[in-house]
Amino acid sequence: MQSVFYQLIEEQTKTLMLAEVSDEYVFKTLSPARVEEQKSKPKRIVVVLGFILGGFLSLLVVLFRYFTSKKM
Repeated sequence: MQSVFYQLIEEQTKTLMLAEVSDEYVFKTLSPARVEEQKSKPKRIVVVLGFILGGFLSLLVVLFRYFTSKKM
């Protein structure tokens, strides 16, 4: 029984030693991180046109459903 415990302790110690020595023991870095060269953002005109077009389409849908619904 004592030898089994010693083997378990030895295995755990080996694992801890490998984890302390290697920075990439569990995970391996495939490619280093890069800083972007230019900031990315949507153009203001696209956002404004999308907002206006979305509002117009929703208004059309609401009006269409209002006039095509059966009146009681």
